[in-house]
Amino acid sequence: MYPLTVRIKNKLVVFIGGGRVAAFKIAPLLQQEANIIVISRKLDKSLIQLVEEHKIRWFQKEYETSDLIGAFLVVAATDDPLLNERIADDAASNQLVNVITNPECGNVHFPAAIHRGKLNIAVSTEGASPKLAKKIRDKIAGKYDDRYKEYLDFLYEVRMKVKQLQLDKKKQNIVLQEVLKSTYVHDIEERETLLYSLYKYK
Repeated sequence: MYPLTVRIKNKLVVFIGGGRVAAFKIAPLLQQEANIIVISRKLDKSLIQLVEEHKIRWFQKEYETSDLIGAFLVVAATDDPLLNERIADDAASNQLVNVITNPECGNVHFPAAIHRGKLNIAVSTEGASPKLAKKIRDKIAGKYDDRYKEYLDFLYEVRMKVKQLQLDKKKQNIVLQEVLKSTYVHDIEERETLLYSLYKYK
């Protein structure tokens, strides 16, 4: 498996199955503004609320191959392993497919992830042990706490300003290396001082 970060905004994601597992997977996809359809006879309570809020669409019916047409990502999330494998077989070769009951049948795994604004850290065991992936993620999460959200915004602003100033490579590297010091993670005043020095630079 090759790790990639995928922009999912406005992409069609089709879930076959609407239980608790599907609900757990849908939540982070909604945060990234995916366009989500659920195909299922029954729906978890949390998903019913999302339907009522018009955040996802629900088709209360049995799965048909045609349900996959146009999907960017397909998630086979029923409690029937054979049906999930059939869904994977039905998907087109260029579609991303995740199979909850047997990750090896699909071509995409959901990693255990941490999101701190622009900072995304994902841990995957390629389906070997999701519990280990979560354990490692939780250990990392303690180190990279919520302060990193604002810190990444600061790094992005510095990088954009450095590019705008068209500094030579040596000066660029000096600035971009400087802002990696831990003091800028913790000290807002230090960030503001550095940004000020860049914005007054001619």
